[in-house]
Amino acid sequence: QHYKSITFIEKDMVNSPDGADTPLNHGYNLRSRVKHDSATETPLKPPAENAEKEEEMSGKNPGFFGLGSDLFSVCILMFLYVLQGVPLGLSSSIPILIAQKISGYSQQAAFSIVSYPFSCKLLWAPLVDCIYSSKLGRRKSWLVPLQYCIGGVMLYIPTVIGDALGHNGGEINVGVLAGWFCFLTFLAATQDIAVDGWALTMLSTRNIGWASTCNTVGQTVGYFFGYLGFLALESPMFCNLFRSVELDVGCITMETYLRFWGVVFILTTTFVAIFVTEKAVDDSEQDEGFVETYKSMMKIIKLKSVLIYIGCIFVIKASFAPLDSLTGLKLLEAGLTKDSLVTLSALLIPLQILLPLIITKYTNSQFPLITYVSGVLPRILGALLITLLVFYAFSASEFGAMFYIAGLIIQILYSAAATMMFVSQMMFNARVSDVKMGGTYMTLLNTMINLSGTLPQTLSLLAVDRLTTSTCVGSDTVTSCYMDKETCTASGGTCSTETDGFFVLVTIGMCCALLWKWKLSKVYLRLQTQSIESWHVSSSD
Repeated sequence: QHYKSITFIEKDMVNSPDGADTPLNHGYNLRSRVKHDSATETPLKPPAENAEKEEEMSGKNPGFFGLGSDLFSVCILMFLYVLQGVPLGLSSSIPILIAQKISGYSQQAAFSIVSYPFSCKLLWAPLVDCIYSSKLGRRKSWLVPLQYCIGGVMLYIPTVIGDALGHNGGEINVGVLAGWFCFLTFLAATQDIAVDGWALTMLSTRNIGWASTCNTVGQTVGYFFGYLGFLALESPMFCNLFRSVELDVGCITMETYLRFWGVVFILTTTFVAIFVTEKAVDDSEQDEGFVETYKSMMKIIKLKSVLIYIGCIFVIKASFAPLDSLTGLKLLEAGLTKDSLVTLSALLIPLQILLPLIITKYTNSQFPLITYVSGVLPRILGALLITLLVFYAFSASEFGAMFYIAGLIIQILYSAAATMMFVSQMMFNARVSDVKMGGTYMTLLNTMINLSGTLPQTLSLLAVDRLTTSTCVGSDTVTSCYMDKETCTASGGTCSTETDGFFVLVTIGMCCALLWKWKLSKVYLRLQTQSIESWHVSSSD
């Protein structure tokens, strides 16, 4: 996944595999609920146990994490997802750069459209699956030119982005920023379709769950380079730690960083094009065709299992959307510096990289959604503690060491629960996806999941100002601070907030999350006991 995305924001993109011995079954035996309507149905189950036996009999060493001969493939996938995460991280850094230069959250909501290509890529996913050159390779036909395009765009954007960021004393131009970074995200989203499809055939059946782990870990590392890496190197305070003479500028600018990664994309893509081979397309595995793929996609969306799955995901992701989209911006509004926020985020990176690997080791089971549901209550607890932290930040005169320690511990709890949910969810997606549809099926599920996060986050950014009640105190000409705090300050007044829309939205979200855990979680868990045929369609349907 996703999105996603200041420190407290969950990044929604893709991930995971292996079985977890969690507080199982939530009071009832899931295995006893498996039903078969006919002899032709096959229950959803983990990769065949014979795979491990065959490898042992052949004398092969399972190797690192038991990957065996898939180790090189996992490294390649991880590398491709790292590249994908860089433009996503750079896009997420823009709201931080402009937060203190714009008024209200409506312009932040406008910029949030940059994440929508990941939520709309389903529209062109069949093109990526159906149109390719057999000589170059089904996935490399798209992957190579797309990554060259990303590199080229990164080399060009610096020529126009300076004025849009207000570097020359002008105003922030959110339209220009949103346009270019939306295009960059569109290219990354299309690359994601190709990589997701390649992952399904690159790895053996027993290690297919590692596709989602590569996505999570790779995107997290790439996101770190694009987001935290850039904000740290752009920060004068951080750079002065390594200088003999203090300066009021950072080590790099956005323009310099974009050019650097543009060169990296071009060089590494050349390496992939020359040295990484792709499995030849098997005639029996080819897609039905462009039009037929769209028809099959519409049939999948109408499946009862898929509709229930998407509905459950939408409710729970929408519940956490206000917290994920607004927390970092609210802390900046409360007086926390950008440098402090970046430092706090950086401390979580090791956890965000290692946790998916750990979850992969212990969550690759027949019932991965049990792990997902197990993470809901800890995440709700973390959300409530984060809300209290934001409340304290607005009333505190300064931020001491205890504030940062508490913030770090709370973030670890929230991030661990969110990652556990994300990894197990994406592992389930990999399980039910029909390999005959290439990356389209996986993309369909991931697109719906991404949209379940991005749309509520945009709505939260639009609603927070409208739900906030504040008055201008001490001014004879201005009475309200609604979306215009500068006018109040310029007239000699100060804004006094009676009701903060952030707390209203978070309260509603937490009530919905508790209701989901109480009622919908049982419906959600039953999905993994259904036969695999209930998730697939055939040309005769």
